[in-house]
Amino acid sequence: MEFYNKNSYSLDDIEYLINNEVEENIHLDYKATGALAKEDKKRSEITKDVSAFANSDGGIIVYGIAERDHRPQEISPIDGRIYTKEWLENVINLIQPRIEGLKIYPIRVDDLEKSIYIVQIPKSDNAPHMANNHCYYGRKNFQSLPLEDYEVKELYNRVSIPKLLIDNCTFYVEEENRDTITYHLAAAVKNNGKRECESYKLNFYINNAQYCDISYRTLEEKNAYTFLDYNRIKLSSCSHAPIYPTEQLDMGHFRIIVKKVHNELFFQNLIIEMMLFYTGGSENIAFIPLTKEFIVESEKITQILMERML
Repeated sequence: MEFYNKNSYSLDDIEYLINNEVEENIHLDYKATGALAKEDKKRSEITKDVSAFANSDGGIIVYGIAERDHRPQEISPIDGRIYTKEWLENVINLIQPRIEGLKIYPIRVDDLEKSIYIVQIPKSDNAPHMANNHCYYGRKNFQSLPLEDYEVKELYNRVSIPKLLIDNCTFYVEEENRDTITYHLAAAVKNNGKRECESYKLNFYINNAQYCDISYRTLEEKNAYTFLDYNRIKLSSCSHAPIYPTEQLDMGHFRIIVKKVHNELFFQNLIIEMMLFYTGGSENIAFIPLTKEFIVESEKITQILMERML
């Protein structure tokens, strides 16, 4: 996903897409030279495609690459003397309401006459956005398609529900004595939405539970733990204060006590899976303390957990 969040782009990025045949997807679209034109039909196409990304999960449109079967084939440059960055911005601004945070990155192949425009479109919290033909579109597979009535209504709810995410996980040695090691476990939960969230719950799932004891760091925390089986435990931390937009709160503060004789077995294969539940959504992420790696793909989390259970 790094390509979709860069602060600058170069011709190397374009060559990477072509050389590696990076296929169009829900977050990526290629447009050849003819996609930019001053006819009303073409301008409507631009607003349709851009608004579809904003109404969906965001992404990038590359104006200046020809594709075949959804794979990039070659550079098909835009004449930057005629279709300037400002011209493209003005067309995109025909979308109502305007899309906040949208960015356009010009790339010159040789000179201004041979240009490529990378349009970076965020997932909008101000959706739905209407194209200048008075229709609403969403990104589905490789296409920008009209939204159904229920889909438009769902988009209106984006701004009215909170959006929580797990921003970090802390797992470190808090205390060590002759026989045991005490680890501290907590996670940061952040509200990236535009509404406060009062009801939420964070579960930590720990394997190798047969090697440890659990206690709470403070009595004020609404914490609990449940043994799911011999070697897996669920640690639950519930909401104790509202999380306001852009605010971050630490949750958990569990103390995990491991006998030194078991510490290597406990730590080497440890995976901390976290599931966050809140009004309007959920999130699943895993943290591997040994490598300090975060995993967000659900299938990969399941695969790794299965491997640890073998």
